[in-house]
Amino acid sequence: MRLFLGLFCLFSFGYSFNFLVYSPLFAHSHSTFFGTICDFLTDAGHNVTFFTPTIVTKYRNISYTKSTKDVVHMDPSQKLKEFGDQLSSGDISRFWTEDSSATEIIPVIRVFQNMYNEQAEVMKNNLEILDDLKSRNFDVIIFEAYVFSAYPLMDYLDIKTFIPSLSVTHNVALSESIGEPAMPSVVSDGLLSHGEILSFWERIINVLVVRSIDSILGYPIHRSFKPPFNVIDIRNIEPDASFVFINSNPFLDFPRPTLTKTVEIGGISVDVAKIKSEKLPEKWSKILNLREKTILVSFGSLLLSKDMPLENKKALVTAMREFEDVTFIWKYEDDDFEEFSGGVENIEFAEWVPQRALLADPRLSAFLTHGGLGSINELSYLGKPAILCPLFADQMRNTKMLTRHNGSIGFSKYDLSNSQKIVEVFQKILYDNSYSDNSKKLAEQLENQPIKPKDLMVKHAEFAARFGRLPSLDPYSRKMGLIEYFMIDVAFFSLTLLVCSAFVIRKSVGNFYVKIKIE
Repeated sequence: MRLFLGLFCLFSFGYSFNFLVYSPLFAHSHSTFFGTICDFLTDAGHNVTFFTPTIVTKYRNISYTKSTKDVVHMDPSQKLKEFGDQLSSGDISRFWTEDSSATEIIPVIRVFQNMYNEQAEVMKNNLEILDDLKSRNFDVIIFEAYVFSAYPLMDYLDIKTFIPSLSVTHNVALSESIGEPAMPSVVSDGLLSHGEILSFWERIINVLVVRSIDSILGYPIHRSFKPPFNVIDIRNIEPDASFVFINSNPFLDFPRPTLTKTVEIGGISVDVAKIKSEKLPEKWSKILNLREKTILVSFGSLLLSKDMPLENKKALVTAMREFEDVTFIWKYEDDDFEEFSGGVENIEFAEWVPQRALLADPRLSAFLTHGGLGSINELSYLGKPAILCPLFADQMRNTKMLTRHNGSIGFSKYDLSNSQKIVEVFQKILYDNSYSDNSKKLAEQLENQPIKPKDLMVKHAEFAARFGRLPSLDPYSRKMGLIEYFMIDVAFFSLTLLVCSAFVIRKSVGNFYVKIKIE
């Protein structure tokens, strides 16, 4: 028995790796994504540390991991708390009514970038926590790709192998960095509302937006936390990533060319079997039994329903009143709803709702959502028809991505003040069975995809931990110039050769005819 235990320990020692997952606590969906990565690696037998410095304090008491117990927090500086307060106080609530095009979103991106930069300063001033982390001798660090404060952290902890990851579907700048074809003719930037069929002007915008964001924001300047505090060349280091994890799924997202280095793990945080096995609390079960049909209404955790313009709230209530046989569960974060709801009996307001459990329940008919990727993945895997009302950032692209599967309907936020249009879209999603049928078909495809996102993530993370950086996966194409990459020189040479050949042939034929006439 002792021999068996000894062999087991030896086996475990040989095949267990030390992973650091770095995810500052600023958004619920992002922490959920990285917390899930932690748990799956822990469940696979590895030693995982979830380093989650606080930015938005309201998420501090939420546990984003279950099986991963080594969770390291770090208190924010006063300046970082102010950034967090901006995110949670409604500073971005203007996007309920304002355009969220790429030009409008750049100032928001700058705020986030400054926030991540301040996070680096906080870590620099808390080296005792980093020294404790360093003692764990991590094999791999996994982090959100655009949280660039991960690079000085990685440098200080002497971690050589890294996997930048995205809790969104893709990032064109990251794709170009690792040498992946960006293809702006068919692949929209994540911040644009285009689908896969782009007009001439949309293709121009698609090219210019990426170039503009890179020239205006670029990569931040970070210095090592260790003397002599050299500048860390992030742009040069980033392509050395062993893999890149992205929250995209090939059966859900637009088809596009990817590299072997890009691993699509979209929907990893949606454990369908586990969600369906959990018992719905009695309170919510009773609400679902109130009427024949039920619609869940939630606009996420960033732009809150309470900050919605009053005329939009009134229009929604007016539309809901038209459906007496439908219960509307509305995630609403304040207690002022009586001022605009007028005592409508078929609306249930709640500051918090068990979204996943409700989506998994067959008694829920549909979902009105902002189209955040977390919600998109949940309703797709759980087979629910939806009305997608994107508000800002990647939500417009997410909406185009899902509606092409014909189980959801896109709805403009600018129509939220029009009760008649709301009535029409409610009518459509509730009583046109094709939306429900197509949603179930998509869920069945995702359930039976050849390789589960969980397995993809774990196997690639283990491979990276074992073999480190993988220069064999680094395409030479990323080092090529524009003319060479797009074979403009070859095209020019071929065209010149064709023109010269045509000239010679024409000259020869002309001389031949002249000779015949002379004879």
